[in-house]
Amino acid sequence: MNVKKGDRHADTRKEEKAIDDLVYQLYGLTEEEIKIVEGER
Repeated sequence: MNVKKGDRHADTRKEEKAIDDLVYQLYGLTEEEIKIVEGER
């Protein structure tokens, strides 16, 4: 994420969500487990 190096206030939420989604897929998390991890429960 070189974006943060140039502008520490840059919005990187989209990139962070993409990384989260890949990790959830890698670990085979269910929708219910993802909600727990994201604190939506």
